[in-house]
Amino acid sequence: QARLAVCARACPPCVSVRLRVAMQKSASDTSMDMLKNSKVRTATGFLRVAGTVLAVPHKTSGVQRMSSAPRFIARSEARSAFREIPHCYASMDKKPLMPYSPDAPRSRLAVEDAPVPIKNSSTIDFHDLHAVKKRQFMTTHKISFTGEPVDERQNQGMIADSTRLRHYLDNK
Repeated sequence: QARLAVCARACPPCVSVRLRVAMQKSASDTSMDMLKNSKVRTATGFLRVAGTVLAVPHKTSGVQRMSSAPRFIARSEARSAFREIPHCYASMDKKPLMPYSPDAPRSRLAVEDAPVPIKNSSTIDFHDLHAVKKRQFMTTHKISFTGEPVDERQNQGMIADSTRLRHYLDNK
């Protein structure tokens, strides 16, 4: 330890020895005495760093096992949205498992199949009961513009009567 105090080099062996000496448990610390004889064996010891009590973990093997299969398979949003999905619905027995999605097909109610159209038959109907064919291609300008000068009369009865007459003649 005397050699440590004299050695001021930053070489890796000296730094690691200095760190080991600095991180040793202090028995004189009162808060550390409380943790000294703990019955729970989740850590090999405790130390105080900058006022915070930290646990020293147990040794683990340095070898990490990698699985042979890749952990992440890239898939685009379009590919995942338009993939082939099995026919399933909410009340079905033995539904296939799939990742959570708010609009997953396994959570939807059963839907009846669409009716198959008869071959070579048209179901399009061009008749509309509410369309007036006489005024079909009239623009808003043609409908509302009459070419009359501004009406400066103040009598509401006279204005209403002339407006009623104009509407009657327009609808003829």
